[in-house]
Amino acid sequence: MIKYDVLIIGAGVAGLSAGRLLAEAGRRVAVLEARHRVGGRIWTRSITIDNPQRSVPVELGAEFVHGLPPETWSLIEEAALRTYEVDGSPLWFDGGQLMTANIQQGSAERVLEEMRQWIGKHASDVSFIDYIKGSAIDPSTARAAKNYVEGFNAADQNRISVAALAKQQAAEDLIAADRLFRLEAGYAALPDFLAERFIAAGGELVLDAPAKKISWQRGAVTVEVGGKQYHAVRAVITVPLGVLQAEMIEFVPRPADILLHANRLAMGAVVRVVLVFKRKFWSEDLSFLLAPTERPPTWWTPMPNDAPTLTGWAGGPKAEGLLRLVTAQGDASALLDQCLNTLAKIFACSLVDVRQMLLSWHLHDWQSDDYARGAYSYVPVGALDAPEKMSQPVENTLYFAGEHTDTSGHWGTVHAALATGLAAGRQVLGLDKR
Repeated sequence: MIKYDVLIIGAGVAGLSAGRLLAEAGRRVAVLEARHRVGGRIWTRSITIDNPQRSVPVELGAEFVHGLPPETWSLIEEAALRTYEVDGSPLWFDGGQLMTANIQQGSAERVLEEMRQWIGKHASDVSFIDYIKGSAIDPSTARAAKNYVEGFNAADQNRISVAALAKQQAAEDLIAADRLFRLEAGYAALPDFLAERFIAAGGELVLDAPAKKISWQRGAVTVEVGGKQYHAVRAVITVPLGVLQAEMIEFVPRPADILLHANRLAMGAVVRVVLVFKRKFWSEDLSFLLAPTERPPTWWTPMPNDAPTLTGWAGGPKAEGLLRLVTAQGDASALLDQCLNTLAKIFACSLVDVRQMLLSWHLHDWQSDDYARGAYSYVPVGALDAPEKMSQPVENTLYFAGEHTDTSGHWGTVHAALATGLAAGRQVLGLDKR
């Protein structure tokens, strides 16, 4: 029987960052990953276009580096990964014509800034929709703010906490999160690098190993994977919030407090569809396109990269509506049809022409993925303390990490996952000094 110092469940960036830290500190560590790849909700595919020598990274999960978070950028620099900053002109489609998006975008930002001031004067928490109803905000500005919150946070405006949104805005200001960057090779290069460093430090990476049952007592953990058992002194659980909420892993005994706080949080739904075309039929410098009356309501290009791709995005209830469309038709091609119809309308093109220009399309349904059960987390009203409660060790034996356990306000981001993985690793080392 092989016994480890630490078992880590999940090879997303939280699990890999914890694993690397512990392995480099001399601990015997195994990372157990359910999928056949590392990265979790980071998943990049390389797609060839126009000639075999040219390919573009297509992101099925996380895509943007938001601002200048030190956890992410120190890793990018260590791995010598090339990046570029998002550039170009944003547009707004009001149902009839395209226009510059700056005014509408600025309106949403002003609402969120005023909300931060409001929460500083009020002790009670409310949902975003209740805040809007109680504020003297004109209807068009309110719509812009609602669209932003639902799209960015993948959240239901009836549930998401104003206190959490205020904390998020403050956290984003500290890292200049309005600046967006991409990795030239694709986001998967980051977890790939972490996995390489983890293995180089002596860690053991086990793929195709979905944890079914975790039995534990203080100072002893057994994880069942198929017909095999792994044993350790401690375990770091980094599976997504949706997996914990669905209780896809059986804990014996149940860490009742952790699961209670997990269920106080919410997992947001997202639909993203990446369309690869033979050529651009939109303005050369288009970056983001906001079309709140359409489905999907948000689009972007890889600007300043000139690849002829468009990504359609919907978050929260709008995403759930698109998923119902697919369910009703019983075929994901219904979603493609919706996307092409939307683009034809926005750019005043023939639907036949748009369809003929399409080379390929790509999506992944994270909501029905048993190893994700949603896109990323957000904090409902009254649950601002839940992430901190989830980050507390259980009997100095079970540790929980992942973007949903972040306490700084960066929920739903890669840098939050990285930071919480490192924090969990430091918690283990602090109790296991050699």
